[in-house]
Amino acid sequence: MTTEIEPKAISLVVLATTDTKLQLKVREIRNESNIRKWMYTDHVIGANEHLGWINRLKKDDRQIVFVVLDDEQTPLGVVSVNEIDRLHKKADWAFYLTESARGGLGSALELSVIDFIFGALGLEKLNCEVIEGNDAVVKMHKRFLFQEEGFRRSNILREGKRMGVHFLGLTKDDWIAGQDEIREKYKWVSEKFSVLVHWNQSGGLLETNPIDQIEEARARNNLNWMSILRLALEISPETAKPIVSDIKRIDREISGLTDKLTEENR
Repeated sequence: MTTEIEPKAISLVVLATTDTKLQLKVREIRNESNIRKWMYTDHVIGANEHLGWINRLKKDDRQIVFVVLDDEQTPLGVVSVNEIDRLHKKADWAFYLTESARGGLGSALELSVIDFIFGALGLEKLNCEVIEGNDAVVKMHKRFLFQEEGFRRSNILREGKRMGVHFLGLTKDDWIAGQDEIREKYKWVSEKFSVLVHWNQSGGLLETNPIDQIEEARARNNLNWMSILRLALEISPETAKPIVSDIKRIDREISGLTDKLTEENR
């Protein structure tokens, strides 16, 4: 008697909704050398840069970035949907996985993302870009009916060397026409992995927590500080007085948000 093995549960969760500890673990994955060498941003990413990127995602409705989690909530990688264009019903996508999380998971993610794009998001064209030399990923996308739509020569600079970029695309019509054959071919992937995409169907931007509100208020106040500096030094101290009042008002707003945060964490 054979024992049927349950597929491994994989969750795609919006990265910006996770806690800071998990977000910093994602930074470690982003900084793995085998991942960085195929990314446009290939430098080692600092914690402040990483967290700033995540905070910007909360206000950007043209990007959805998921963290890939196993059944123990361990991050395995990232799936990003970028350049979402609801007028022309298209988007770009990319993914990366930590070295130990391969073995079919990439194929499971590709199937799930295609379904998410053409289903939940209601788009009709999915694009991706692959840096020259990453032939395995180009072949993988083509196995899922992506077609190579161009090759932009000498498009990026990497360690003093210019490299090209492959442009691939998949239409919803092509996917509908060929998906049955693909799903049958990759039936083993569905038996090995069960991928669940956690997505707010409203598609709205994420609600900000008190820390994000403080950050936003401080950003506004920085503009005020620069304005008053220019006015005070270059034009007229008298003109600067209303701006000083505005600075004090926003400082009180920041103080109130900080008090609220402190009280909630007691």
